[in-house]
Amino acid sequence: MRFRSRKQEALHRQRRVLVARLLTDRPICERCHAARATDVHELLSRARGGSILDESNLACLCRPCHSWVTTNPAAATAEGWLRSAGGAA
Repeated sequence: MRFRSRKQEALHRQRRVLVARLLTDRPICERCHAARATDVHELLSRARGGSILDESNLACLCRPCHSWVTTNPAAATAEGWLRSAGGAA
């Protein structure tokens, strides 16, 4: 099992609070506008320099839409649900 550093654990505690608030404030999926949002998706992934605490980098999605975004990266990028580190949509 991999352990987080104290710094990373503090960051993830902040993230859990933010996710709870976002899902309360934005309860409907931002992609399909039909289902209840259950996941908070990062438009620019952490691996590409995105922040897990920047609200402008986060979208509230239902599980099917979130799964679609992760399994269809080209189409999701074209729709604006994924971003590259260079800033292109």
